[in-house]
Amino acid sequence: MIYGLGVDIQGVTQISCMIERLGERFLERVFTENEIAYCRKHLKAAQHFAARWAVKEAFFKALGTGVANGYRLLDVELEHLPSGQPYLVFYGKVREDCARFRLQPYVSLSHSEDYAVGQVILISSQTRN
Repeated sequence: MIYGLGVDIQGVTQISCMIERLGERFLERVFTENEIAYCRKHLKAAQHFAARWAVKEAFFKALGTGVANGYRLLDVELEHLPSGQPYLVFYGKVREDCARFRLQPYVSLSHSEDYAVGQVILISSQTRN
């Protein structure tokens, strides 16, 4: 059964400006080391950072909590299979709660010059309270 659905759109310019203004401090508060390394190896890194931001926001919308209750943006990491298919890795309280509710995430993302979008569907074998 669908536990939750989340979608988010993020302006690439907005993320680019935040990176310019706040630098490493911003990146390290939002993205994991793996995500930073992945984005930086691309010519248009801001598009990839924006897509990851959108996926993280979409995940917390699907969860129905937002980034609260002890959850952190760093507890959600976007990775890719060798085929390019994106998937999520969880840490901390997010990992514990996803295991407790038996949540299986499905993620999709896309980006252009100006915008990035992320969508997450959470499937669970349990009913939602």
